[in-house]
Amino acid sequence: MVWVMIVVFFILLLLGMPIAFAMGLSSIMFIVTEGIPLVMVAQRFFSSTQSFPFLAVPFFILAGTMMIQGGIAKRIIKLADSLVRPLPGGLALVSVVTSMLMAGVSGSSVADASGVGSVLIPAMKKKGYGAPFSVVINATTSVVGIIIPPSSTMVILAWITNLSVAKLFLGGAIPGILISTMFFIITIIISLKRGYPRERLPHLKEIALNILDSFWALLLPIIILGGILFGVATVTEIAAVSAVYAFVVSLLVYHSLDLKKILIALRDSAYSTAVVMMIVCTSTIFTWILIRENIPRLISTSLLGMGLSDPMLLFILVLIMFIFGTFMDLVPNLFLLAPIFFPIATGIGVDPIQFGVLMVISLAMGLFTPPVGVTLFISCHLGKIGMEDCIKDLVPFFLGGAIICILAAYIPAMTTWLPNLFFN
Repeated sequence: MVWVMIVVFFILLLLGMPIAFAMGLSSIMFIVTEGIPLVMVAQRFFSSTQSFPFLAVPFFILAGTMMIQGGIAKRIIKLADSLVRPLPGGLALVSVVTSMLMAGVSGSSVADASGVGSVLIPAMKKKGYGAPFSVVINATTSVVGIIIPPSSTMVILAWITNLSVAKLFLGGAIPGILISTMFFIITIIISLKRGYPRERLPHLKEIALNILDSFWALLLPIIILGGILFGVATVTEIAAVSAVYAFVVSLLVYHSLDLKKILIALRDSAYSTAVVMMIVCTSTIFTWILIRENIPRLISTSLLGMGLSDPMLLFILVLIMFIFGTFMDLVPNLFLLAPIFFPIATGIGVDPIQFGVLMVISLAMGLFTPPVGVTLFISCHLGKIGMEDCIKDLVPFFLGGAIICILAAYIPAMTTWLPNLFFN
């Protein structure tokens, strides 16, 4: 019956049912058929979120939405614009730099895609950039929001795998910066080839004023990482502080929040948190059934029994995660794949922190690839074009991200050097 459950789950997905409901319905079907008391559904559903570290997720979401409504994103865009606009395709490069800076502030790719894209996509189209390229640059660069710390996705992964959130945060820093650098180079090459415009050279006074204007926003990543690294507070406490900090800075320093914007930020945070928690709860039930039926052990035994070398087996795991990332959202993929792949990876000598970061990067690539790319969907909506129009422009960015992902798989120091430096 567990295989029937899995087939039903994928059929429901193909029929367009939201993934949380597809997981929940297929799980209940299995539980009813097997005669398991339905009280198990309620227990697993609600107990899955009864974790103090897990509270960091809604707090980081609230911090991100408060910053967007408080105009912090626009200040970071102005700073990025003054730094890179003289380069080829300057306005496109603003998206790359802004996403990297916003990653250290919001911790969410979706927040970055919507907050930055709503400003830059229309501006790029007016400057003569093609709509597909404008959409693609926003969709792809925003994925670093869950790789560069802080990252609400890594909080969830740490909760699933019992890994250190702080170590995962540090592990994602170097790969996230390298992915941003790769996208930066690709953008310059494409801009030179297509003749996209350069902007005027900024005055030093303008750069200085933009740095001062963004100072309080850029201070937040330092507060978050400093608090975690030096043991001042737990990740959950730091997440709560970041939400309060975003509110205070937006309201009292920038004077850009009013009652209406505060209510919008609270509404958006509640909606995003409810979506995440619904997926987490139903994924927990689905994963519990898989573990109960020994599916992870069966798959692990099958893969290990293929006689592949350790490097080839690791490549197969990354390839599977790439494929799953294109068809399913990131959070349910973590619940499905982490219990199966972590024992395999650690069994062949891969560091748990390295594989955790590798899993986030691999699955994050699916955020901007059809048919279920969330950041691509948001960006296409903002750019008023279809996903099918973006395929050609997506290819170089996907290949660039894939290269960094493969390097992270076979160069452990990319993901373990910083965690070992601070915690060993």
